[in-house]
Order: sequence, then C-alpha cells, then structure tokens
Amino acid sequence: MSKWLLPENVEDLLPKQAKQLETFRRQLLDLYDKNGYDLVIPSLLEYADSLNAFGKDLDLDTFKVVDQLSGRMMGVSSDLTTQTSRIDSQLVQKNELNKLCYAGSVLRTKPAQTQSRELYQVGIEYFGNSDIAADIEVQTILINSLKLLNIENITLDLNHLDVYNQLVNELQLPEVDKILIAEALMIKDKDTLKNILKKYNKNVASNQLIELSDLYGDKKVLDQIVKLIPSNKEIKSIVDKLKSLYEILIKTDIKISFDFSDIRGYQYHSGLIFSAYSPNYSTAIAQGGRYDNVNNYFKNNRAATGFSMDLRFIINQMKV
Repeated sequence: MSKWLLPENVEDLLPKQAKQLETFRRQLLDLYDKNGYDLVIPSLLEYADSLNAFGKDLDLDTFKVVDQLSGRMMGVSSDLTTQTSRIDSQLVQKNELNKLCYAGSVLRTKPAQTQSRELYQVGIEYFGNSDIAADIEVQTILINSLKLLNIENITLDLNHLDVYNQLVNELQLPEVDKILIAEALMIKDKDTLKNILKKYNKNVASNQLIELSDLYGDKKVLDQIVKLIPSNKEIKSIVDKLKSLYEILIKTDIKISFDFSDIRGYQYHSGLIFSAYSPNYSTAIAQGGRYDNVNNYFKNNRAATGFSMDLRFIINQMKV
C-alpha cells in the first residue's frame, strides 16, 4: 500500500479547484455580510456530550477522539449549523436577533452519496425571529447564493414538518415504530408503511400518513393536503403560509415544488424545511429550514432558521 494513499472518500483539492472554492467562499461571505450576517468560526472540537442534543444522526456522523487533558470524549466538527447555534446562545442578549454566517471544513464518518467525508460547509443562520419573514429572507439569500455560483434551473423543494408530526403524534406510536415509519416515508415505501400501521386501530390517521408519500409536486399539492386532513385549522394555517411563501419565491425566477414525505432531519428540524436542486447535480445542492427545538438545549428557547451547502460537492459536480 502506498504511504501517499488517502482514506476512503477523502480527497485533495488541486490548484484549479482550490482557487474556485476560495473565490466562491469570498463571494458568498461578501453577500452574507451585505445582508447583515456576521462571520463566526466555530471550534474544530467540542465535547461529545453536547452532540446528543442535536439528535442521534449527528452523533453518529461525528468522529470521536479522547481529550488527553481531561479524559473526556470529544467530537471533531461535523456540522457548523449546530455549533453556530451554540455560539448564538453565548452571544444573545435578551430576545435580540442574531444573524450569523460561517465557512469551514467539517468531517463526517459516513459519506453521503457522491460526496466526500470532508465537506466545506458554507451557510447562514437567523436566530430570534419566528415570523415567516425570517424564512423568506433566508430562502431568498439561498437562491441568490446559488445564482452567484452560476447554478441554473434551480428548484426549491418545500415541506412543513408540522403536517407529519401532527399525524404521528395522533397515532401515539412507540419510538421504534416512529423511526421505521420515518425511514419508509422518506423513500415513499407505502407497503412498509401499511405493514407497520396495520396493527394500530386509528385507520383515519394511518391512511393520512400513508397518503403523505404521494403528496409531492407543484402548488396544487397544497390544496390536496387540506382535502386529506379536512377541518383542521392548524393545517389550513400552514397551507396558507406556504401559499404566501410560494407567491414571493416564484418571483425569483426559480421552480417551487412541495414534498410532504421529505422529512429528513425530522429529529433535528421543526416547521418549514427546504432543499435546493438543479438537474446538473446528482443530489441536493443546499438544505435548510427551522430548528427552533435545538436551541432549547441551551435553555434560551430561540427561534432559528438557516441553510448550508457543501462547496466541495458543488465544485466537484461542476467538474472544475
């Protein structure tokens, strides 16, 4: 074996790629600065105990090392979003708004499809504003970010996790079945959903949950949600917000779609979530959404929304 061999799913960036990444990084951070987002540089290491607050998936994604000074387990940075949330909890005064941005390398134990285990994560986080205006601002900046990177034919895929959560909570499922149902719904496996849910007697809620797997597409899907879950004021309010969001974002000259079975990060996110796609890229080029529940760990009950993207993935897909 060559001593120069890198670990699996790890790569160098050669001069042309490195120059392009640095150019994009500077342009994006300038864009975020103009929109009032202050740059932070989170620590490369943190104690593994705090990672449990952000869900099992993040904990499993994190490389662990033993601190030779304290003997405690530490994690190598695997997600700058959660670390930025921790920084916000240290900066916040009363209920003030905080707008932060970041750019840096993170490591993941498990590589996503077509991606390296080392990501160069760039993004923004908006803390302290629960109004839809914050979601609109974050998503508009995301669209402008992708256009700045010369990415064309952008589709923004939206979902609101309260629809899924309301149906699951009504069923009062054990944790094991919740996990199995979430995994089946994300891959639209209706047969597995039916097999899991048939042992429960709540047929209406079970059928509604199964039907979520078919609810994806353009704006017409929003009316289908109201028909699927009728006489529900909370669902109607969610749909009205999504319609308002659609009317604003469609003016940015991108395609808007909805997918109510896309519940990725349901343990971490809350409320409105989104993913950005382009036909020239093999998977999502950026993801984000609300994660108000995460900040409760820091005992400051903060509203939060944001997005991040992996510049390494984008540059590799561009074949620079």
